Order: sequence, then C-alpha cells, then structure tokens
Amino acid sequence: MLAGLVVVLGTRTRSGNGGIPVAFVIRTGEGGVTVLDLDGELDRHLGVRELHRAIAKVKPTASMRLVMNFKSVTYICSEAVGMVCLLAEEVRKAGGAAACCAVAGLPKDVFEILGVSKILALHETEREACSAVLQGPGGGRKK
Repeated sequence: MLAGLVVVLGTRTRSGNGGIPVAFVIRTGEGGVTVLDLDGELDRHLGVRELHRAIAKVKPTASMRLVMNFKSVTYICSEAVGMVCLLAEEVRKAGGAAACCAVAGLPKDVFEILGVSKILALHETEREACSAVLQGPGGGRKK
C-alpha cells in the first residue's frame, strides 16, 4: 500500500481561471483504514484519466478497509462515479469493505441521480465511514 503518497496528477486549463489541479492522496486514516482523498474536478477529460491512474495504485485485499473522501471534489462526471463504484466492488470481491464520505454539492446530486447510495454507503464524515468499513466485509455497503 502506498500510504501517505501525495500525487498531483495534472492541471486542466480553462479560459480565464488558469489550471485546475486534480490531486489524489492515499493515506492511512482512523483505525488503519486506507483513505483515498480526491480533489478537484473529476470530469471526462483529465479527471477520469488521472483517477484511473490513482485507482490503479490501490490493490484490493481481503483485509482492505477503504474510504474514498470527496471533501474537495467540486464536480464529478458519471464515468468517474462508475470507476468509484467499480473500485468499491473490487474491494468487496477481495473480501474487504469500502465506503465514500463527504460527498456534497454537485457531486452529491450526481451520486443521487445515478443511484449510487443504493449500492455504496455514503457517509457524512470520514470518521463515520471509517467506523462502517472497520465492521468488516459488507460494513461499507448500504443496507
């Protein structure tokens, strides 16, 4: 596991506001949970490509407890949501547990429209998400 790894993967330029950084951090959170912090706009251009690179660094295992923290995500496209759900499913298939936290604003609207909360637990805080996945396989799954 690459705990503590900070990866600024790129910037996208928009007329008038310069580059928008897209960054991902893999760290160890409360209770030894692996936390994937997502930051920026996860759009179908740079965001999805770089999210794929970050997810490739997460190697699901039976003991993995994964929380994906969306606190700093301002936009997410449906393709990126699909990648998040796929990662969570891969962790579960390996015998681990996964959940999301701090999904707010437009990203929360996208998650709701796509029905993500029916298959993946969405917690208000990282602490709540860590507590849920520490319960073991199925702990991060919405009942």
